[in-house]
Amino acid sequence: MFHTPSQIASSQKVRDISISPDGERVLYQVQQFYKSSDRVLAELWLARTGVADSARQLTNGDFHDRAGVFHPFDSNMVIFLSDRWNPGKGGNIHSLRLTEDEMPTPLAVEPMKKGIQQFQISPDGKCIAFTAACDGPVRGDSSDARRMGDKRGLSHLFLLNPITGEISSMVRIRKDRHIESFTWSPDSKELLYRLREDRGPEAAEREVLLERISVVSQDAPVTIDAYPRSPSGSNIWLSSDHILTLQSYDAASILGARTLYVREGTDKGALVRKLYGETEDAIRIIDMTNHSEGTSNGMIAVEIASDIDTRIDGISFPTSKNDEYEIHSLFRTQDEAIWFGAWDAKRVRSATGVSYVFAAVLSSGIRHEAPNVWSVRVDDNERCGEGSLLGPGIRTQLSFHLQWLVEAPQIKTEVIRWKSKDGVELSGLVRYPPNIDQKRVCALPTILFLHGGPYRRDVPDYMPYFCNWREMLASAGYLVISPNYRGSQGRGHAFAHAAACGIGAFDWPDCQSMVHEVVTRGLADPDRLGVAGWSHGGSLAAWGVTQTKTVFKAAIVGAGVSNWESMVMEAASPELEGALGGLSPWNGWMNKTSRKESPVQRVAGVTTAVLILHGEKDERVPLAQGIGLYRSLKRTEGPCKDRVEMVVYPREPHG
Repeated sequence: MFHTPSQIASSQKVRDISISPDGERVLYQVQQFYKSSDRVLAELWLARTGVADSARQLTNGDFHDRAGVFHPFDSNMVIFLSDRWNPGKGGNIHSLRLTEDEMPTPLAVEPMKKGIQQFQISPDGKCIAFTAACDGPVRGDSSDARRMGDKRGLSHLFLLNPITGEISSMVRIRKDRHIESFTWSPDSKELLYRLREDRGPEAAEREVLLERISVVSQDAPVTIDAYPRSPSGSNIWLSSDHILTLQSYDAASILGARTLYVREGTDKGALVRKLYGETEDAIRIIDMTNHSEGTSNGMIAVEIASDIDTRIDGISFPTSKNDEYEIHSLFRTQDEAIWFGAWDAKRVRSATGVSYVFAAVLSSGIRHEAPNVWSVRVDDNERCGEGSLLGPGIRTQLSFHLQWLVEAPQIKTEVIRWKSKDGVELSGLVRYPPNIDQKRVCALPTILFLHGGPYRRDVPDYMPYFCNWREMLASAGYLVISPNYRGSQGRGHAFAHAAACGIGAFDWPDCQSMVHEVVTRGLADPDRLGVAGWSHGGSLAAWGVTQTKTVFKAAIVGAGVSNWESMVMEAASPELEGALGGLSPWNGWMNKTSRKESPVQRVAGVTTAVLILHGEKDERVPLAQGIGLYRSLKRTEGPCKDRVEMVVYPREPHG
């Protein structure tokens, strides 16, 4: 069984990890990567922490069950979103008691017609806040004209009483703004939420307001802060009164390393400190505070990207502003990777003391391990060294999904490091074809496979999907190399901010340097090279082909940019594209060499065979970008015009 497109397309993804308050159970979701019918189906699964192969299916898979969490005071109660009320439409909040043989129960008296987008249970467990749209165009109605800047369909904030099923709207919050995220105060008496001008990615690059509002009085909302653009994920409001946010290390910069901002209080003039972002990046945060303990100290877990490795740090915040934060490591990857955001952590107190429970979806290309749910429990007294690192604990594999990946031929994977032409140390992954002796490798046909973003990174995971063809290409007999070029995640702000110098300044030379490295090591055949990528990886592939002309025999440009001037005009995130492409005409500044920096103007002399792939409904990188590259290559003199093909996937978005 090989890594074929049909096998990849029929795969499942395992995600949405949630640990019970007592640390004994793990809830997660299993969903097909690609829907095989006219609606999405997904089921919830349940496992016991520390018990191997204990995962069992919890819901039947006939509906779209998702976003499952445990009640904060009841480890036998699960709350989740489901479209059971109206299959194929928006989801509503349901509950399921684990100790009884019963069906999921809707918590609201009447469903929200347009469905619920996100919800959060109050720390005292007595109320559920959620966002939903009250109006907006009917889905699928193509007869109506669409007015730019239409305010219909904005998300608003509501409260649900889980006992009575009654829903109330937070009417004191302005309705001409979109609520992008929210969180409860630690005493369950207030909500902290972020407002932006509109929904959609373009509005995420404009000013975002942070406000608080009481749920027990009629006081007006209070604005406590403003961000230059949308932070990553939701804020966290701790019992120590710290407010936590993930933003760029330089908050005014679109391109940079993600950093943890710690606001010491809700006053407008509160002190703000930064953690991480200089040499490694803070990727995701969750609240680890166990509210049943009644502690006044707050605690979070932070996902840290450190080159190709990932670490989970626990940070304790004292109520005294003069005390230092206590940081210790809860988990570190070992030749593996955590699936995007698929992890949770809990601080649990028992008769024997305090312990930390961590659960995540882990996979390893190095060990040939498919993505599955693992748990680790570490006692607070198991400290190594100076106390900053907790002991590794005992790892337990709880699930055994995606066994076809285990049965497929092993794609040997290794991490290599080298220096760029200007002396910067870089890292990347090399994946070998099956049945290859790494110690006796002769020069192989090689594909340079480039990650998107650019603020992403290549890690030693093992999960092929629609824009990740590394294993599929290796299975076909190619050496596949994937560099973490400048602009990538995991090396701090200076490394990530290099993307602001524009495409081709540092990213492409870094990619070329990995090709040179594997050729020098005798792994790659310089006369049999290919390049491929999706999104920004596709943009780099298009750039590289039109720069090098004859170096690559073949290229796949997946949803890539070919004209940076038109990209700023058409794409869903114009500020981001302007920063990457070096131009934004309405701001009065334009790089005079921008035409030299777009592949469509540099096709002369290209001999590479190019396959262009694009989704018809792509808003991030509009279809015209693919068409433009296709037309320019077809009109150039030379053999390339007979070696270019384009495939458009109907109805498909960016990814």
